[in-house]
Amino acid sequence: MRFSPFVAVLVVLAGCAGGAVPTDQGAPTDTRTPGELGSPAPDTGPVDRATVTRVVDGDTVVVRLADGSEETIRLLGVDTPEVEAENTPDEYEGVPESAAGRECLRSYGDRASEFVHTALQGREVRIGYDPNEERRGYYGRLLAYIYVDGDQFNARLVADGWARVYDSDITERDRYLGLERRAQTDRRGLWACADGTSAPTVA
Repeated sequence: MRFSPFVAVLVVLAGCAGGAVPTDQGAPTDTRTPGELGSPAPDTGPVDRATVTRVVDGDTVVVRLADGSEETIRLLGVDTPEVEAENTPDEYEGVPESAAGRECLRSYGDRASEFVHTALQGREVRIGYDPNEERRGYYGRLLAYIYVDGDQFNARLVADGWARVYDSDITERDRYLGLERRAQTDRRGLWACADGTSAPTVA
């Protein structure tokens, strides 16, 4: 069935009237536009299909590829707070270098891991690579983007405040930095730590 442009406009306006949905308890209203999280990065080359079998933490997952082999993936371009090691607040702009700052980051590391587990565990995803980065990192892990439900999941982590932009030469670095700035301004996710907010507990 074809819709006229007039009907399409009405549908868009109706969706806008429904209001935006917060991405986190206490976070400002989400005013991002549909598609802002981004589609696959350009020129990523072949895209593999895989199933997420385990979530290690907020930026590392284990997947089973179509041939049955398993790979550990370090998500490109993002860095979520540590859960097993000490966090360094000065890596997260504006977060105080204090016990409170470190504890707040650790809590958001736990929450990021839980978010990724809920979003990806057992899901079939697509995996893409970046022409500016090696396929494997120092520890032998694949360095990749994950795509799910039409979104680039790495970018979503940054946009929702679960991760900072990792210092790298990824193709979409500028877009990631823009998403990060907006998350910082809106105090989304871990960026609430910059206000000295008490560390939240994982639900």
